[in-house]
Amino acid sequence: MASLYKFKLSLSIFMLIGVLFCSFYWTRVPLEGSKSSAAAAASFRFGYFSQQEGEIGDWVKKFRDVTYFAASNQLLQQHPEAQSFRLYPIYDGSATEKSFNQSYPHVPTETLSGYGKSVYSITQGTARLFFLNADRLQAAGDGQLEWIRKTINGNKQTFALAWLSEDPKLSEVWTALRQAGISAVFIGSSVYVLDLAVSQEPSEYQSAGYEHWKIWDLSELEEKPLITVLEAHGNALTMMAENEPGKVLDQLELNADNLASWDLTTLREKQDISLVGIQSLWHYHLGDDSIQSTIPEGVDPVGEGPIIETSHTEPVALPSSDWRSPEYDDSGWKTGRSPLGYTSSKELQTYVQTKLEPGSSPTYYFRRTFDLSSDPKELSGLFLHIAYEDGYVVYLNGQEVSRDAIISGVLTDSSLAFPNEFTSYRRVDLKTHLNKLVKGTNVIAVEVHRGHPGAPNLLFDLGLSVDSNGEERR
Repeated sequence: MASLYKFKLSLSIFMLIGVLFCSFYWTRVPLEGSKSSAAAAASFRFGYFSQQEGEIGDWVKKFRDVTYFAASNQLLQQHPEAQSFRLYPIYDGSATEKSFNQSYPHVPTETLSGYGKSVYSITQGTARLFFLNADRLQAAGDGQLEWIRKTINGNKQTFALAWLSEDPKLSEVWTALRQAGISAVFIGSSVYVLDLAVSQEPSEYQSAGYEHWKIWDLSELEEKPLITVLEAHGNALTMMAENEPGKVLDQLELNADNLASWDLTTLREKQDISLVGIQSLWHYHLGDDSIQSTIPEGVDPVGEGPIIETSHTEPVALPSSDWRSPEYDDSGWKTGRSPLGYTSSKELQTYVQTKLEPGSSPTYYFRRTFDLSSDPKELSGLFLHIAYEDGYVVYLNGQEVSRDAIISGVLTDSSLAFPNEFTSYRRVDLKTHLNKLVKGTNVIAVEVHRGHPGAPNLLFDLGLSVDSNGEERR
């Protein structure tokens, strides 16, 4: 009996433990803590040494949150302490291909048949990185460009980036890189970027001499030495020139969304023409009683889009005293380069080029003119690229064309937006508003509102572009 009792007791304890275990498993009790409000981590951080003084190994140790780096073979050979699996070399002709193959055991070999380790690709997070042999790119029948195209088609990463030791100086090579899906090419101290993908321009930004490509010239930065850190969050890729961890000297941002509507093979046989560039000069004014908004007769002041066209398709005329009117005199307003605003975010403070003073009004007003030399009827697309916090309304030649995060109807300088996180260069299709453009001088006006009278953030930048069949040139 005693043995039977012990057996039943042991069986009961075993079943109880089993029930508790299953309950623990099914209720999915977290084994590690988490914060639902935490910011999304970068999908990758990658460093590029374009020019360097001192020991690279010391720099690698400084940038602890960067796992992998790239540098030219010549630079790495000058710093043997840096030749590790964490650094990917760029073939630059400073050594034979045979010697190059032997120097880096961690680099994949024969990624492209016949090129040894001088041509290879790796995947980092949401990006595919291509390391190319510039010497062979100029040879007839070189297979690198077709290999890139096939690799990208078979691996749908968000970004495709390439490294070369020198500019091949062949327009057909740059056309092929663009058509393959490469959006940025790193060559020495220059970053060649597909202009369509750029959502934030750096300070040293100029034409590359190849169609649709522009150059960010890192050699023009006064502070050296430096490293370029690439950081991706979702569809945005930020390239930051830093001379120590966290100290950004300049930056450029690509956004994959900017390319979503484009056929990279043909670019739709159209041109994207910038009418108002990102980081342009704007007239600006803090909201006060001097900023007047009129309500034309017959217009519903609380309706959607108060300044609308009549049934006869004639635009509603605004008096010259209305700040949205093309005839309004804004010569007394201040002038500053965008992005404009103020913020409590340390990260965004480096982004602001013109710091605005918070005032009693939660609103700032912005205006600028631009010229269009072609007939608007010949244009096939109109796009807004806007960065903002909290809410905005955009007017083109006095007519409303876009608003977000704010109530409909006529607004005053005391109107509040809906609280909103910073939105980075949202692309808005304004094709239905092409008829609001005129040949010659046009005026774009924007009001940006905070979500609370005491909110610490108000930010604004805007670009405007059109599609054409080649009639208009930048």
